[in-house]
Amino acid sequence: MRYLTTIILFTFLSKIGIAQDAKAKSILDELSQKTKTYSSMSADFEYKMVNKTESIDESQNGSLKSKGNKYHLIIAGQKVISNGKLVWTVLEDAEEIQINVVPDEESEDFVSPNKILTLWESGFKYKYDQQTTLNGKTVDVINLYPDKVDEQSFHTIKLFVDKTKKEVVKIEIKGKDGTDYTYLIKNFKTNEPLSDEIFEVKPSKYPDFEVIDLR
Repeated sequence: MRYLTTIILFTFLSKIGIAQDAKAKSILDELSQKTKTYSSMSADFEYKMVNKTESIDESQNGSLKSKGNKYHLIIAGQKVISNGKLVWTVLEDAEEIQINVVPDEESEDFVSPNKILTLWESGFKYKYDQQTTLNGKTVDVINLYPDKVDEQSFHTIKLFVDKTKKEVVKIEIKGKDGTDYTYLIKNFKTNEPLSDEIFEVKPSKYPDFEVIDLR
């Protein structure tokens, strides 16, 4: 009798797992479809890094603007700017500008900032976690697990998706070393006119900076 009960319970839990995965896929598909209609995106966010074992608890603000395959990211005291072909990293404190080609999209350790809201489309398994409330908004929480976990520095990414707007409002990255990274989106706008000039860096505007060409 106990054996039969165990089989029934296992079958029931398996069906729940399948239903949750299907629910996660439905939400992510809607999110992908909506994201791909954007001609441009602008977001202000709070970036937080926490490691309780190492007594690390740091936070700062950042911003991201993107249009097509171009992006302008400000985070952690640096600007990372790309016109889709080249990437400029501007380090204000070091008075340095690094120039490189855009990494191969197939690279395991590279996720373009303008693809962050559709990163689950390849290389991840996903599972619905729960529905909860975040800053007064009802959100669906979905866990992403990398297919090649041995090649990544994290084991889980948690997406918090606004149930009404179908927008990502928070991202948590769970590091294998106990370090958690959180991106809380404070302001999100789409389809605004963005000048191509903000997606390029002219070293002449930084006459005192050292330019390191890594192409």
